[in-house]
Amino acid sequence: MKQKKVGFFKRVKKAITNFDEYKIFAEEKVSVSIKYLLKLMFIFVILITIGTTIRLTNEANKAIQIFREECPDFKFEDNNLIIESDNKHFIKGDEYGFFGLIIDSENNSLTDVENANEYQRVIAILKDKLVIKSVDNVESSITYEQLSQEYDINNVNKQTILNFLSSENMTKLYMIFVVLSIIYLFIIYVIQVILDVLLLSVIGFLLSKIIGIEFKYKSIFNMSVYSLTLSIVLYMIYIIVNLFTGFEIKYFTIAYNAIAYIYIITAMLMIKSDLIKTQGELTKIVQEQKKIREEKQEEDNKEEKEDKREQKKDKKQKENKDNKGEEQTPEGSKA
Repeated sequence: MKQKKVGFFKRVKKAITNFDEYKIFAEEKVSVSIKYLLKLMFIFVILITIGTTIRLTNEANKAIQIFREECPDFKFEDNNLIIESDNKHFIKGDEYGFFGLIIDSENNSLTDVENANEYQRVIAILKDKLVIKSVDNVESSITYEQLSQEYDINNVNKQTILNFLSSENMTKLYMIFVVLSIIYLFIIYVIQVILDVLLLSVIGFLLSKIIGIEFKYKSIFNMSVYSLTLSIVLYMIYIIVNLFTGFEIKYFTIAYNAIAYIYIITAMLMIKSDLIKTQGELTKIVQEQKKIREEKQEEDNKEEKEDKREQKKDKKQKENKDNKGEEQTPEGSKA
């Protein structure tokens, strides 16, 4: 029988709230569950990218404002930064420690800059290089000498940078960031989730042996995909909240996996319960049919006995009649 198509968002709702649906999910083709997973991860990546872009835009606007109003004048000479003031160290960030801007004409490394570790993200214009530090403490850097091979940085100063940041170039940069983020995050998160599904399906397959119910691996794989739905949704919410508030849950990864395990175990136990219930009903039907057959057999035997009794009675009556007829024949009737 052809299965009725179920919309994506209905599948998400059923995967989270209705364990009875997992029996149907288990019987689907693997391609259906894979398509569902890819759609879920695409939406996940889009929302994460939107949140990241909004956060980046806010930070960039704050940085530009700080740069415009508080940063000292500077320029580049012989591939080195020169600050045209007595203070050669400038560091400024937001009150939450999300972002920090550093301009330092005396240090060549971010580790040498005081208070640089107080900010989650940092843009640092140092003596001989530009350094960007991400939330994961990963530093990317490029020297002014490398930049000078493609751009004439000797003519770059504070006002030149402000002119660039105030132009349409920033919009183009944001668009490039969005496209690259979607591609990069989609690849990374899909690989991560598929590994989670494979691990969960293997554990689920072993657990199915323990609880005493035979599942095909395909069925376990499908249920593993849907079991991760709530974990993925919560992970998405957690990332977005973390982006805007910095709120962290220390053992979130453990909770992420635990929720998925609880879902697949519960789904398998409910399927087992339904099978036991169905088998019980079938047993009752078989027993009832057996009882009916036995009663019918008894009736048939009873009828057969009655028929034999009647036949025996008729035979006896006929013999009595024949004997009586012989007794009434007159003597001497022979010639």
